[in-house]
Amino acid sequence: MVQLTKQLSGLLIVGTLCFAACKSSETVPTNSVSLGMNQSARLSSGVAVRVDSIQDSRCPVGVTCVWAGQAKVKMLLSKDSDSTMVSLILEPGVMAGSPKRLDSTNVSLSSETYKVILKDVNPYPTTTNQSLPKSAVVEVTKV
Repeated sequence: MVQLTKQLSGLLIVGTLCFAACKSSETVPTNSVSLGMNQSARLSSGVAVRVDSIQDSRCPVGVTCVWAGQAKVKMLLSKDSDSTMVSLILEPGVMAGSPKRLDSTNVSLSSETYKVILKDVNPYPTTTNQSLPKSAVVEVTKV
């Protein structure tokens, strides 16, 4: 009987430790996400975003370039059965509020309008990280 009590106590302790070590798979909905190539996520607005391509020709840190370059991201946005392809461009030197902004656009999905903003492309190029995989930081908010 004592042996059985010890075994049950040990099992209870191990079970409690395993349960406490488990991470919750619940995520807090957000309107901003960082995605790599061919990755997708559903945002708090209900819009799903999938990044199809990332092209980064920005001038690497510490290098003198004739052209500052740009980062282009092509992504598919969808909600319910409606979808649209969007291409956004980050250009160094474009001031916030400029009339011609290529880093944001409005899209209509399922009779609702959303503002899509390309916030960043990471990592920023250097002479040593050219081959690292890129990720795009995208924000989608209902207008």
